[in-house]
Amino acid sequence: MNRTEPDGPTQAAVDWVIRLDPSRSTQADRQAFTAWLAADPCHEAAWQRVSGLLQQPFSDLQNAETRHPGQLTAARRALNTPASPQRRRLLGGLSMLALGLGGTAAVNRIMPLNGLLADHHTATGTRKTVTLADGSRLILNARSAADIHFDNVRRLVQLYDGELLVQVAADPLRPFLVITDHGQVRALGTQFLVRRDSDRSLVSVLEHEVQLENEAGRQARLQSGQAVWFDNQGFQPAMNGLQTRASWANGYLEVQDEPLGNLIEALRPYYLGLLRISPAAAQIRTFGIFQLDDIQQTLCSLAETLPVRVSSYGPLLTMIEQA
Repeated sequence: MNRTEPDGPTQAAVDWVIRLDPSRSTQADRQAFTAWLAADPCHEAAWQRVSGLLQQPFSDLQNAETRHPGQLTAARRALNTPASPQRRRLLGGLSMLALGLGGTAAVNRIMPLNGLLADHHTATGTRKTVTLADGSRLILNARSAADIHFDNVRRLVQLYDGELLVQVAADPLRPFLVITDHGQVRALGTQFLVRRDSDRSLVSVLEHEVQLENEAGRQARLQSGQAVWFDNQGFQPAMNGLQTRASWANGYLEVQDEPLGNLIEALRPYYLGLLRISPAAAQIRTFGIFQLDDIQQTLCSLAETLPVRVSSYGPLLTMIEQA
């Protein structure tokens, strides 16, 4: 089988991605890089391809070799087989630029930047339990952010990102509300879960009832065991697995006959790097109990029990494909 070797500009672009680590690069490095870019239009093209390679959707990665032969090979080689002490130090120090990410994106993978000003927030791979002034308790999942607004009229939690589990203390004079961009959930009992995604939110009732109202003013009452996605357009019942998906508060996920893609989505807030899954692998039905605080062990378990191949390229990229 013939294998196309990466061309000179592509290999040089990979070297520059690593050399320009923001914590180590010098002014001389940056000047040399600018000169290299300007020396040949092929250099600029190679830089754009390689620096953005691993931010592409998984389907694009699979076709990268066809579009630009040698590009993916060069990037993988740089990530997986360091060729110099400098490269080993950069990869060992979790250099996000080795994945084509800038310094801001690197920080954002560790701590979501849009949640830093919230009253309560969590970083990648961490959970947080908060006891509120009224005795209610919140548990924030990884990469979550929320503000607390209590007054004499109501108790309000505004969820900006991520997921929280709330256990409400009784107060007949002040309703307890959780608000997202897509609507509000009013407690009529003690325990429920709210998750905010970019285009919709989820509420899952664990005990008693909640009153749900979306931004358009439509309302619904949910009882224990029910879960609903909601947005400005309306409501959509959630799949069975999400009705009781609160085990993350105890550091694990219990999955009963769900697509593997759902599990990987739940693992992403606990993984510092990029966790990619192919469309075919995402559809594989999955059962089991999976630990959140040891992602590597969980990924090994998936490779041993499911027809998938789990490949890691350095510490910050893992790809899951159907075997």
